[in-house]
Amino acid sequence: MVGIDHSSAGVKIRELFAFTASQAGRAMEQIKQRPGVRGCILLSTCNRMELYVSTEQEGLCLSTLLEECCQLPVMEYASCFQARDGEDAAMHLMYLAAGLKSRILGEGQILAQIKDALNRARELYCTDPVLEVLFRCAVTAGKEVKAKELFVHTDTSAVHVALAKLRQQGFTLENKNCLVIGNGVMGKTAALALRDAGASVTVTVRQYRSGMVQIPPGCDRIHYGERYERIPECDLVLSATVSPNLTIRKEELARARGAGARKQVFIDLAVPRDMEEEIAQLNGVDLYDIDSFQTDAASAQASVQRQEAEKILSQKLAEWNDWCECRDLIPRMQQVGRQASKELCWRMRRVTGSLHEEEQRMLLEALDDSAQKVVDKILYTLRDGLGREELRRCVEVLEQIHY
Repeated sequence: MVGIDHSSAGVKIRELFAFTASQAGRAMEQIKQRPGVRGCILLSTCNRMELYVSTEQEGLCLSTLLEECCQLPVMEYASCFQARDGEDAAMHLMYLAAGLKSRILGEGQILAQIKDALNRARELYCTDPVLEVLFRCAVTAGKEVKAKELFVHTDTSAVHVALAKLRQQGFTLENKNCLVIGNGVMGKTAALALRDAGASVTVTVRQYRSGMVQIPPGCDRIHYGERYERIPECDLVLSATVSPNLTIRKEELARARGAGARKQVFIDLAVPRDMEEEIAQLNGVDLYDIDSFQTDAASAQASVQRQEAEKILSQKLAEWNDWCECRDLIPRMQQVGRQASKELCWRMRRVTGSLHEEEQRMLLEALDDSAQKVVDKILYTLRDGLGREELRRCVEVLEQIHY
């Protein structure tokens, strides 16, 4: 794995490496075609971009691969990137799925993002058995941590953390006018949080038939093109889109606000950013981006929660290691199945000898297929129920039958 995240790079650098869903798909298809690559999955969120690759050879430089295939200046920002392999990469992904690597400890959105990345790679035929099993293990680990409800007392999204920080600074939302730009997952989450805090919320929609687009209950809607007209009457403006284009520019905002505008809070939760950072230079504007908000992962409560989560992750990592160590047995188990079906068909020729040649051929083919499936099922059930050494010994004994 090679990646960049909030722990090593600010939003100005991370946004250079942010991928939309379609861009990630094209990148994976290009990388999958490279020599030595068995499978790849690209994960791109507001806080990170990570490329996972299953390779046929050691020493494949993923940074160079990413730079060549995606035309990104990876090597120019080498100090911001981290590379991991083997168990280290697997452990990182599991911790990530559990929310332990997030800016907001225990946040749940990353789990859905990992599943989306896996599904996208599947649709494009970019995965392989190693990545399939690894990502499934990570998702299962994340779900088990979430099921324990270890982080129920923490704010679980950037929106909630942002609003909590504003409240700490004395900014109350009750009866405030708020504008949310974006009606995706993050935009809807923001609108609901603001509404629940007592604010009057308006959401922008881009579609021509905007009346057909669902927005959170209790919120008003305006067309995206009318946002600057609404801003002067707002106390807070929040933008969270997946568009690569800016939603708020300094010049247009200054013209819309006019002279003597009220004090306003602008929150930009998008990566790449939605708001031109120069708007912070305007009088009465407080601008925050996604790097302005995080939870205290070093608190005593967070430390206890983390330890409980790590127990679950250690078990899942052990299961992953068991699978890896048993991988070499899979071809041998398949060979045992083929040998068993071959012997069954040889013995059945005594029974099928009286049949016509074509009937005999069809029956033996059906027996061969059925016998191999039955033996495979038995062996894979043993694999799931036995320890590594027990399974290895079992396969060795079965192999002796046909030597």
